[in-house]
Amino acid sequence: MGETAPATLNSDDSIWKKAAANVEPLDDPHEKIREQEQMQYMNRIPRAGLASILSSWVYFGYSFKCLLDAQAGGLAGTALKAAWLSYALQLGLAIPPGTPHLLALSAMGKAKRQPLLRLNGDVVPTVDIFITYCGEEIEVLMDTVRATIAIDYPKDSYRVIVLDDSVCDNIETEIGKLRAQHKRTYYSTRGTKPKTHTKAGNLNHGLQFVSTLPGGASDIVAVLDVDMIPSPHWLRALVPHLLVDSKVALANPPQRHYNIPDRDPLGQVMDFLFDVMEPTKNTTNSAWCSGTGFVVRRDALDGIGWVPEESINEDILTSVFLKAAGWEIVYVHEDVQWGLVPSTITTHLKQQKRSCAGIVSTAAALWNPRAQTMTPEEKYGALFPAFAISMSVVTTAVALVGLPVLLMTGAPLVAYSTNAQLRRLSILFLIRILAIFSHDFLATKAANYHLSLLGLLVVWTIPFQFMTLVRFALSVVTSGGVPLFTPSGLNVDVGAAKTLASGIKGALWDHGFIIHVAIIASLISGVAASLNAASKSGNTQLVWIELFTRAGWPPIFLIWSTYMVECWTPLSYSFDPPKAMARSTLVDRDPKTHLAYPTRQAKDSLRIRPSQTAAIITLLYCIGACGLTVYYM
Repeated sequence: MGETAPATLNSDDSIWKKAAANVEPLDDPHEKIREQEQMQYMNRIPRAGLASILSSWVYFGYSFKCLLDAQAGGLAGTALKAAWLSYALQLGLAIPPGTPHLLALSAMGKAKRQPLLRLNGDVVPTVDIFITYCGEEIEVLMDTVRATIAIDYPKDSYRVIVLDDSVCDNIETEIGKLRAQHKRTYYSTRGTKPKTHTKAGNLNHGLQFVSTLPGGASDIVAVLDVDMIPSPHWLRALVPHLLVDSKVALANPPQRHYNIPDRDPLGQVMDFLFDVMEPTKNTTNSAWCSGTGFVVRRDALDGIGWVPEESINEDILTSVFLKAAGWEIVYVHEDVQWGLVPSTITTHLKQQKRSCAGIVSTAAALWNPRAQTMTPEEKYGALFPAFAISMSVVTTAVALVGLPVLLMTGAPLVAYSTNAQLRRLSILFLIRILAIFSHDFLATKAANYHLSLLGLLVVWTIPFQFMTLVRFALSVVTSGGVPLFTPSGLNVDVGAAKTLASGIKGALWDHGFIIHVAIIASLISGVAASLNAASKSGNTQLVWIELFTRAGWPPIFLIWSTYMVECWTPLSYSFDPPKAMARSTLVDRDPKTHLAYPTRQAKDSLRIRPSQTAAIITLLYCIGACGLTVYYM
């Protein structure tokens, strides 16, 4: 866990009480309208989730009965094996996406939004603001530091501390220049090339460092990632939640980004997490820290022995131990920070792999003795992301390999003993897909249309995430330690490949996307083999049924068509990446103070809404195919 925590700085209770008296609800008509719309969808999402769960149970239950009936009626050999494998594949892929439905179900009838508050006046708690740095672009860091120095908060009540894990002399020099603007600005580093404990170790070093400054540690710790530019009202929006409720240890805001390419081709928007999942978790008292922009009581951190270092996702693990210690965490659904997503597919993929391993590793902490006082609801809120991600990765990786083989057998992929059973199966699946579509539509509306319908899982990253999980498991088993953190970087200014040949080489060999070419080719071969087997019947009605029960069976069609589209994504992105705008064009910069804030156009939510064409076509196919089958049968 690192060094022993020093004694907690005794807060002046009278200051907290006076500050709490100056907290008022935010009076913003725009936010009130947004809250009404959000609650409208959040109250409907649990009902849609219940419909999705029930329709899935009925469909898979009846499918199981049809399999048994067909087997009893003489179905055997390859046809029987293919039918059972098809059923297992569908069921395995259906379980992970169902976990958000279960979480939404736990919030049914309880949806509420954390009130938006403002802290007025100059009587405020003191705050130590940590900005973590690990070799990213210096100008990105300096923009964050300048914006942090300029926040609307009494100057003598906050300190800005840059924690440098890159040991860059230029950083210390640049920070020194800014002390003229804010004398309580500091620089600190753990030393030359620190090798242990990742970001958690850097933060713990910061906790130790501020204890040595005049006045000791502040009442509150706030943390910003290097690229996250805070809004001027950042602290005045979050600190009140600690003042008005003595049980709240940490207040956490959403992460927003201002350099996402048009139409978000890589699925980098995190609005499903911050506009759907976190508000739901806040309702069930299972919100957690997301790593940046949050504020936390110093005495709460001291009480758990500072930031836990057992996981590379220190934010989630901190949440687990705070809750186990009896504290509460609130999610404040207000945009108060804007950062950057990686602009290259390589760094984005690296970030996804690290996140996947970190979330899964955190699940083990629920069996830590310090977590045993958590309620079952709190444990589920912490466990379900690890379960959903790990099972999604494993089942999808199996499907990417197994589905082409299954299609190549040419056997029917659905078992039934009578035409009436096939009709019922078609109708039940159609009901299920409509229920899922309705849930996703409501989630998409709640997230300002920033989600892809019927496609919340980014399939093209699965091969890499699967290997990450395997390596992570082997590392834990063989060494028992936490993998070292390697920063993903930002690479915010990038253009297309110089030539088509270099783009192809980079995609296939340097990035490893040749595996996606192999997946697409195997799927095409499998579909062709399946269609060829179906076309051997000379009767028009029989041909349709043969097509429908093989590659055309809607649950299977939904899978292989989605996989082909998803696996093409990294290839098309590598060959012809979206035009990357220079970061200087995405911010408004004051020529005198050099303060920079994202432009309105960069933050425009309409610009990054993904296309829903593929989802609509898939849905229409399912409706049409099931309708034709009911008609023919």
